[in-house]
Amino acid sequence: MTKLKRSLGFGAAYAASTGLVVSGTAMVSLGNGFGTGGLAFAIPAFIGLIIIIMVAISYGELASMLPGGGMVGEYTLPALGRLPAILAVLGGYLVLVSADGGTQLLVAGDSFESLTGFPAAAFSFLLLGVLLTLNISGVDIFARVQIPVVFGMMGILAVMGLAGVFGFTSQSPVDNSLLNTDWSTLASMGAVAIWLYIGMEFVAPLAEEVKRPWKTIPMAMIIGVSTIFLVDVLFGWGASRYADLGEMAASSIPHVVGATAIFGGAGGLIMTLVTIFASFSTGNSYLAAIPRMLYGLANEGLLPKWFARVSKRSRVPWAGMLVTAFCMGAVLLYSTFSQGGIELILNLISIACTTWLISYIIAQVDVIVLRRRYPSARRPFKTPLYPLPQVLGIASCGYLIVFIVPELEQRLVIWGSAAVILAAIALFAVIWLKRNRLPLFTPTDLTHTQSNIIIRSESMGEDYEGIIDEDIAEQPQTTQHNAKIAPHQESGRR
Repeated sequence: MTKLKRSLGFGAAYAASTGLVVSGTAMVSLGNGFGTGGLAFAIPAFIGLIIIIMVAISYGELASMLPGGGMVGEYTLPALGRLPAILAVLGGYLVLVSADGGTQLLVAGDSFESLTGFPAAAFSFLLLGVLLTLNISGVDIFARVQIPVVFGMMGILAVMGLAGVFGFTSQSPVDNSLLNTDWSTLASMGAVAIWLYIGMEFVAPLAEEVKRPWKTIPMAMIIGVSTIFLVDVLFGWGASRYADLGEMAASSIPHVVGATAIFGGAGGLIMTLVTIFASFSTGNSYLAAIPRMLYGLANEGLLPKWFARVSKRSRVPWAGMLVTAFCMGAVLLYSTFSQGGIELILNLISIACTTWLISYIIAQVDVIVLRRRYPSARRPFKTPLYPLPQVLGIASCGYLIVFIVPELEQRLVIWGSAAVILAAIALFAVIWLKRNRLPLFTPTDLTHTQSNIIIRSESMGEDYEGIIDEDIAEQPQTTQHNAKIAPHQESGRR
């Protein structure tokens, strides 16, 4: 059996955690948020940070117990069963790729066309081909590319923000109010704020390739979102001192408007280049993370085995990468022909955010269920103040779904679109599970899932594997037997 290669350290884990967050659409949300709300948008941005840290803590505990590429799918199996596991991955993440992946490439293409005159669609598809080639070449190539791109983008945003805040520019400041809207509108901007951080858990599917994942993954997520908050607020603060906020709010590239206001044409040029690299980074994260999730589900018999295929040369799940690239390309094609502006981008973001938040809720429920079902299981990383972060996190995610956008009519469209998508995924899952004679809601044994991860992964070290061995030894004899059953042997059981 060809295994994924365990070679990534903290730098690569941090870059994977922040690579999706510092994205083209995230910077659109950043510029739109400060353009609409003024500097006061920092308030919902901070609240969003607190919410996302609570979610990150839950993912950290789950990743320490079950450090597998299937991520939330494998976390959900021993907690809620197979149907919720499929919904959590396909509903939360394949929908994300379909709603946001192509949009990211579209933003990159538009930015490149404004810079060079080269056709946007041609550049977007070319970029997708480059990303697919890089990721199929191996996880080490991903790390070598992702680390400098992410740190470079964060550095540029910070420098621009500092220059705007302290006046290190030849541009003239303007007199903008701290609150550019009313308080009720500001309070309804939670979805825009949460999009600044959503995706920080994209390091978790790399758990089979990260060294000491039970320590590295939680640290990468928490440090990642904290630095993103600081950099985003710096840039928003600087831009709000020089930009026309109404122009920022109305633009499909508000972050470029803000950068141009701070540094003139040079600032706009630099931010356009940053936008292209941000879309590159996001696409890179999608093609790194989503195929690993599909790989994990396939290894548990929850998707066709084709998704579990790993390249013998580069040791990456190439089959899942092709599917992920196809989803990104399909939405890119639709977005190109529909010629949507900021409205299309924000609507797609809202639909993806809704299904993604449902996946976040499932992950936090997983923590609570596993704590009750397996109270003595070893957790190398444990949630502080349990269960307060999970309860507050679930309530916050629910609130954000209910008030995903300010207008009720638009909410109904977004909820309806998300419901149709989730219903289609649920129908597929029921048909697949029934066809393979698998129960829908019967949880698997925790030790069974842990053992599968250890068997298919490169060594995590004697310390971690010794912990799992002790857990298996403490279980009743029937559980020990089940824990050693391979996924394909279990797939015929009810």
